[in-house]
Amino acid sequence: MRSRKQERVMTPKPRLTGEPIMRILCKKTDTLVGFLYQWNNGDLQPAWLDDALAEVRYEPINDAA
Repeated sequence: MRSRKQERVMTPKPRLTGEPIMRILCKKTDTLVGFLYQWNNGDLQPAWLDDALAEVRYEPINDAA
């Protein structure tokens, strides 16, 4: 009798804490339009100040505070 291969179901780690790692800037005006957050589980998520824009660039946030 063959044993059935059991599939391991991985439950994604919940998002508990996030920190901004990049500024999101408009390519045309160079104004701040949002922040890119990295969550404790590794997920990345943009947080827009207004509406999401397509033509943006990302700038690292310096830890020189």
